[in-house]
Amino acid sequence: MTTIPVVYVKGQYNHLIVRNLKELGVTSKLLSPSVPLEQLESMKPDALVMGGGPQSVRSPDKLTGELADAARLIRQVKLPMLCICVTHQLLATAFGGVTEAARKPEFGPVEISVLDDGRILEGLGPSFTAWESHNDEVVRKPDGFEVIAKSTSCSVEAMGHEKRDIFGVQFHPEVSHTTKGVDLFKNFLGIVEEHKRT
Repeated sequence: MTTIPVVYVKGQYNHLIVRNLKELGVTSKLLSPSVPLEQLESMKPDALVMGGGPQSVRSPDKLTGELADAARLIRQVKLPMLCICVTHQLLATAFGGVTEAARKPEFGPVEISVLDDGRILEGLGPSFTAWESHNDEVVRKPDGFEVIAKSTSCSVEAMGHEKRDIFGVQFHPEVSHTTKGVDLFKNFLGIVEEHKRT
């Protein structure tokens, strides 16, 4: 059985991530980002999903509370990882990228253009509709990451590490308004299964 905890950073949709994973046959539950690394390892997770939330990460050197703890997990955990919404931004800043106030915040349905129809976005291109809810956005990807999707308003809708199984998406694949969100989770689970065999 595959085990993938969902790290909860006060996002209103985080419970839907757990539901999506359970419907795909995964053991999952919400987990506080303050969990000690030793306790997390004792759960023997196969991957992590970092949920969204309403906070801002524009000042990465001043992070407190859940976001500071989530940043610690992003840096320390060496498992496949999917970061959603604010933790997508947190992923970028944790690896040296830049998040700023969005020139045009996105709320509601947005057309996503797939730039790399492989791995986590396999079968989702050339475009799909996704649900967005963000005032900030990644404006410069970190070194070692590839931008794999964009929209007309946001240049980094999704990114993936060039060598590790780490991905970030600005949109919310867990809600029904995202037309191919379940497919994205299926792709992530396929990546997790590949990782377990190595």
